[in-house]
Amino acid sequence: MTDSTLIPADSLKNQRQTLRHQRRLKGWQGVWRFLFLCGMTGGLIWSVSLPHWLIREKSQIKILGNERLDKEQIHTMLDISYPQLIWKLPIHRLRQQLENQPPLESVYLTRQLLPVEVTVMVKERQPVAEATMEGKAGFIDNQGVWIPRSFYQDAKVKPSVKLKVLGLSPHTLTYWESMYPLIINSPLEITTIDWRDPSNLILHTALGAVHCGTYRDREQFLKQLQGLGKLRQLSSQVAKERIIYLDLSNPDAPSVHLKDIPSESD
Repeated sequence: MTDSTLIPADSLKNQRQTLRHQRRLKGWQGVWRFLFLCGMTGGLIWSVSLPHWLIREKSQIKILGNERLDKEQIHTMLDISYPQLIWKLPIHRLRQQLENQPPLESVYLTRQLLPVEVTVMVKERQPVAEATMEGKAGFIDNQGVWIPRSFYQDAKVKPSVKLKVLGLSPHTLTYWESMYPLIINSPLEITTIDWRDPSNLILHTALGAVHCGTYRDREQFLKQLQGLGKLRQLSSQVAKERIIYLDLSNPDAPSVHLKDIPSESD
């Protein structure tokens, strides 16, 4: 009986020693793992803060896609202080900052590590007409975004447009995106849109001035242009010098205002 009880006791003691040894080993492994991770993290932080990750000057900001605007203009629009770690460069804020500039439609920025630089890909708005807004000269694109002329003073390519728009306002500007396709597809070429009097939109065409009254909506304006197309043969019937203006404020009943013919006695 004595031998049968001593053998399990020795075995149990060995198992306990083995378990204690394993726990100590796991403890040391945890300590070394922690120290290794701390070392890796510290090394990574040190490596990313090295000087060779710095954006030191604007030559490391690469501008692509610009057609009219000079690269220097776009650099000026970017609010970047030098030097700056490339990791800390606020890419999203810089993109939004550029897209808030009227001449730029969209912007895409990417970081590059070898060599260290930032690429700025821009898409410029395409002016379709000269436009005065609240007395200031500028241009307008097909979406109704007004661009002050000052943006193109130093442009490498000046906007070249035939259409002019006078008297734009924030209110009338909201109609432009739906209105512009009708203008470029007008049966009679329109050279100037005069909106200085909101109660009377005036179009300048080969037949002379066309009074459209208050702009209401796209459908009404389309009817007016269709009515203008029906009058394009008017110049073969009436001398252009006699036409004061065409009245299309009511497209269902267009009228022509003419100068009186001097009598022979006069």
